[in-house]
Amino acid sequence: MHLGGTRFPGLLLTMDGKQGVDLVQMLRPRQVVPVHFNDYTIMKSPLSEFTDEFDRRQPPGHLRRVERGQTVALTVPVVG
Repeated sequence: MHLGGTRFPGLLLTMDGKQGVDLVQMLRPRQVVPVHFNDYTIMKSPLSEFTDEFDRRQPPGHLRRVERGQTVALTVPVVG
């Protein structure tokens, strides 16, 4: 999930917290990994906006919080 609530100049580049949770509810992923939420000063929506909204609305999927510099293995189920 690319977050940060970034608009430049007026064009939406990254989702804010509410938009991010809206997308999670629509796509229903098993795992949610927020990224790219505070890389630049132009980003106006802190990660807490997304996590607070996620906790409040409890959409499907497991929220994986990854600290800067950490890596996370994502698995893709084999079909067939």
